[in-house]
Formats: sequence, structure tokens, C-alpha cells
Amino acid sequence: MKDSVLAVFYGVIMGISNVVPGVSGGTMAIIFGFYDRLISVLTLNIQAIKDNFKFMALLAVGIVIGIVGFAKVMNYLMMTFEHPTYMAFVGVILGSLPMIVKKAEIKKITPSVVIPFLITFGLMILLSLFGDENAAQISIVQLDVFLSMAIFSSSAIATVTMLLPGISGSLLLLVLGMYQGVYGYAIGEFVFPHIIIVGLGMLTGLIVGAKWVDYFLTHHKEAMYAGIIGLLVGSLIQLFPGFDGPWVSLLIFLITLSGMYTFNQRNGDKS
Repeated sequence: MKDSVLAVFYGVIMGISNVVPGVSGGTMAIIFGFYDRLISVLTLNIQAIKDNFKFMALLAVGIVIGIVGFAKVMNYLMMTFEHPTYMAFVGVILGSLPMIVKKAEIKKITPSVVIPFLITFGLMILLSLFGDENAAQISIVQLDVFLSMAIFSSSAIATVTMLLPGISGSLLLLVLGMYQGVYGYAIGEFVFPHIIIVGLGMLTGLIVGAKWVDYFLTHHKEAMYAGIIGLLVGSLIQLFPGFDGPWVSLLIFLITLSGMYTFNQRNGDKS
């Protein structure tokens, strides 16, 4: 009974961490000590599935509870307190970058590191230059083929990054401009068929992503993290709401910056 309750509890915490930009579900799995089991199951290892079926089923229930229960909270903050919330996101990114750079373990600056960084950084700069002021909040209310593909792809990609220790899938959704659409609208309002597309994207990301993460962490770790760092650094330009907000925005920025930096320093060795 105790193990079952713990599995659901771990899932709830992991679900909430997947909704809050900057907090990594993969890191939570490492902190709670089941990351290796999770990756083994998601790579469709038959023996691992048999050995961990009950735990993973209860974990999945908890994750759904955490995501659905917290999605509305984040959507409310983004809609009601837009400037302070985006300043908080900027603080989260800056506070997380030192730990992500440390996780990358880049020993030497080579083209295989510089090129992925420049590609993703350049992509975010282009989005900032050619997008409009609402580019960070793409509306998915009027569903069409293009938006369906975008929802599916971004959900899958965000779920893949969720499996990486130290990388926040929801933060990547925010960078891609799909955060409010996925969590605030599709999941928060439980809208069909949007939530079905999101669910299929997440499921695909979990199954395909586990194998992808396992391969790239083993063979191309530096290049993968360099691309992620470029994406996050470039996103600062896209997400920064300007200096014209209330004074409390600066305070929130400093709190999230110091909070994420402290949290990552304390838990960096575990992940």
C-alpha cells in the first residue's frame, strides 16, 4: 500500500514539474530514484515492463493528476499576470543555464558543438525578428491541419526533452510558442480533439524519445546539449517582456533566478 501511494505521489510531483517551465521531470525521476527504471520501461524492454508494470501504471496516474490539476494554475498566471510571469520564466532560464552547461560536459569547443548551438540560437533569433509580439502565445483554438501537426510535434518534442535530466519540456513548449495552447487550452480546458492530439504527441515522445535519449546521451551528448543551450539562450530574446512592467516583476525575476540556481546546485550531482 505504501509503495502504491508513493508511486502516485512521485507521479503527481513529476506531472506538476512538467507543467512548470524550468523544472525537469527527468530530474525529479532521478531525485526520487527511478530514472533508470523509467527509461528501461520506455525503451520497451519486456522484462523491465513486467518487473515495473504496477509502479509505472500508478506513476502514470499521478502524472496525469499533476498535469491536469496544475495546468489551470499556470494558465491563470500567464493570462492575469503576464509581465511578472514572463520575467519569472526569464529568471528560470538564466538560473538553469549553469547546471545545463555543467551537464553538457563540453570538454572542447569544436564544430560539432558550435554548429548545433548556432543553428538553434539562430532559429530563435529569426523567430524573434520575424514574429509578432504575441509569437510566444500561438492560438490553437481554430484547429487546422498545420496546427494539428504543430501541436502533435511540439508535444512529442517537449516530452522527449522531459526525459533529459535538467531539461524542462514545458519550458521548450514555451519557447516554441505552444505552452499556453497545450497546457492552458487543450489540457486546462479539456478541449477535444485538441487534447487527443496532445496525448498522442506525448505518447509518441515517450516511446520514441526514450530510445532517442538513450542513444544521443551515449553517442552525441555534447552536440545535443549544445543545441539545447542555443535554444534556451535564444529564447531569452523571445520571452523577455521588456522593462516597462511593474516593480514586482524585477523582484520575481530575482527570486526565480536565485531559486532555480540554488535548486540546481543542490540537485545537480544527483542528476
